[in-house]
Amino acid sequence: MRSKHTTRINKQTGSILIISLIILVAMTLIGITAMRTSVMEEKMAGNMRNKELAFQAAEATLRAAEQNIQDNIISTASFDTDGSDGLYNFSTANDSTRNDRIWETITDWYSDNETLEYTAFSTDYNLEKAPRYVIQHLATTGNDNDKLNMDNMGQGTGGGNIEAFLITVRATGGNSNSAVILQSTWGKRL
Repeated sequence: MRSKHTTRINKQTGSILIISLIILVAMTLIGITAMRTSVMEEKMAGNMRNKELAFQAAEATLRAAEQNIQDNIISTASFDTDGSDGLYNFSTANDSTRNDRIWETITDWYSDNETLEYTAFSTDYNLEKAPRYVIQHLATTGNDNDKLNMDNMGQGTGGGNIEAFLITVRATGGNSNSAVILQSTWGKRL
């Protein structure tokens, strides 16, 4: 006589195998999606690091350029329209030679002929290239109508003319895709 248990085993058609394969495929898809998400998040974190590195380098270079004006610029005679030394003069001409946005016309930011290099960053910072900057002489203020504050409110220039300069800095992070350009206006009494 056959037992009921033996008969039940013979009637199974392998449905558990199909269900386990479906579960295995679903878990594989979830694992692949998790790995792709992790790789994407790592790339995003690396890009954010490069952007922050470029920004910090540009900020430090901006401060150094301001200090360069404070310490080394004693006249505006070295500022010219060709900017062969990174020092540009703001053109007041109203024709095609006028260039208010000098930083857009620089063909090679890493050329010694057009920009100045900030060399204080060591290789420990992993910058692709050292940050560069240009200084543009904007204007001279000095009479009673040229106040330093908006709407001519506040104090005048005091004891002499103030020269206004526009500093433009370009820095990169770990690669050239993470470039940052910052600007600052700086005034100095000469």
